[in-house]
Amino acid sequence: MVTLATPPSTVDGIKRLAKAIKREFGLTHYDALEEAARKAGFQNFLHAKRAIAKAAAQSYTAYVTVYWNDLRSEVPSSGRYTVEVYLTRPLSELLAGGLKVGGAYLSKFKLEASDHLEMRTDAGSQISAMQYLDQASFTLLFMSSTGLVRVSRKGSIEIINGLDRVPKADHMTGWEHPQTGDWLLLDEPYISPMPGFRKEWLQTNGLYQVAPGWPGLYYPGQAVPYLISPSQELLVKVQAQVERIPESSYPKGMPEQMAYNSKFVSPARTTSGKSSRLRTMPFSGVRNGARAYGGAPGIRSKWRPARGMSLEMHTTIGPILHKLCNSSARAAGVTARVYERLNQVRSRLEDWAFMEHPGGITVEVDAKLYYGPAVDGYTNPQDTLKAIETVRDVLLKSYEECKPRAQMLVKIESAAADVQKKVSR
Repeated sequence: MVTLATPPSTVDGIKRLAKAIKREFGLTHYDALEEAARKAGFQNFLHAKRAIAKAAAQSYTAYVTVYWNDLRSEVPSSGRYTVEVYLTRPLSELLAGGLKVGGAYLSKFKLEASDHLEMRTDAGSQISAMQYLDQASFTLLFMSSTGLVRVSRKGSIEIINGLDRVPKADHMTGWEHPQTGDWLLLDEPYISPMPGFRKEWLQTNGLYQVAPGWPGLYYPGQAVPYLISPSQELLVKVQAQVERIPESSYPKGMPEQMAYNSKFVSPARTTSGKSSRLRTMPFSGVRNGARAYGGAPGIRSKWRPARGMSLEMHTTIGPILHKLCNSSARAAGVTARVYERLNQVRSRLEDWAFMEHPGGITVEVDAKLYYGPAVDGYTNPQDTLKAIETVRDVLLKSYEECKPRAQMLVKIESAAADVQKKVSR
């Protein structure tokens, strides 16, 4: 028996279905094509060809790629998914204002080519990879069909933030028309529409609400989307627009699973003649006197000096930095800018200490390092400057020359220069 997980949305797909129908029911080729077209949601095969051709002529193909790497499951897996989305505008035009116009659901992506969005980091599982794919794809379709972008106008944000909490709301995102400034909230809770839902709250806040027959963005087909706005005209318009998004525009069925280390090269990337930009990957090992640590696919590694500082020196300057960061701007010259730089140094040195002496930092030693109970700060700029210079001298003697040390010293010297101005007065 011929069953359909997903109705075909292309002429080739209808033809493949027709072959299966022909074999099972012994129909003529013509009758099998007609039946396959009806199963795909068209009146007949001719209607299918015309409708698909018309949609293709009016659409622009965009590609969305997500990688996943699941090492914690009982059966570890990794791979890549890439899907096609059919938009009414080119992807590069849709995102001309940057990925920020797409809000949270595009924040993890980069525009790898003018027609290709690629997720920078890995999804944690195959299931979450599918959710990222759906959220990004459906967001592109929503923006393409409505012309809306993430709400960014100060006035609109202030109004939205000033609203009482929307009753039973979940997964809310704000959108606005870039020309008129009209805004709406997209609310996607796990509840079904009901008569009079939020009626009193809407009336109190001068708002209106509709529940379009549309999958939504957060969890398409599972959460229930509501549109809320002070403009009835905008709601009517957007509801009609999202309900008219053709089924053929959405990614169909389960995408083909590709190898994790494979790379999708889009047509626009190929046409450009420029090599595909590789994803940022973490580095391991030593380079130019520095050792890499941390990082992940899509996230650069950090660096520390290859040769560590002794625990004795860490416990020498740790309390000094802790005292500096508890000093006041008025008495000791530790302004907000000075504090920011010194606190960055303190935080980074603590990270380095634990990596340089794994297992060697006991509770007693930790109490002598960079953080602890509040202490009295330095009482004048002169003592503050001497303390900063002590930290600088220890870093110069304890770490060999390398970029991470140089970056640390820049912050120390900047803080010292600011305090020196207080001393010179």
